[in-house]
Amino acid sequence: MKHKFAPVWRKCVPVALLVGMLLLPAGRQAHAWEPFDNFVNGLEMFGQLPGEVNQLRQSYQETVNQLEDAKSDIQSYREDMEGYRDQVTQLNEQNQRLDQQNQQLQQTVAALNAAQEERDRSARTMKIIIFVLIGLFVGYFLFIRVLRLGLRGRR
Repeated sequence: MKHKFAPVWRKCVPVALLVGMLLLPAGRQAHAWEPFDNFVNGLEMFGQLPGEVNQLRQSYQETVNQLEDAKSDIQSYREDMEGYRDQVTQLNEQNQRLDQQNQQLQQTVAALNAAQEERDRSARTMKIIIFVLIGLFVGYFLFIRVLRLGLRGRR
């Protein structure tokens, strides 16, 4: 059984070979093949597009992951900063309380120093009074003895 396309097929194959041989670069200049090269390059680039699109998707996904990591890092830093801010606030309040206690202690120390100076002054005054009294007492007895001796010698 012969097909109707067999005679057409026999004529098309030699014509296709002839056209193919004419299109082959046989000592022609390179610029004559530019449209064909551009077409072939375009097909190659079109064939490479899915790979580039996949690379771009992977790059995008990596960037999104990095962004999420950065967001989580920033969130943890914010939480840490909140904790540090609370600690600093507590420390500042504690410092204020300690400053107040320090002022109270300084006032107490100043009052105690004043009281100690007053006691020292009182103790010195008491010593002076005691020595003066002892001196007066001893002087009185000496004066009495001298007076008696003087009066005895006149008799």
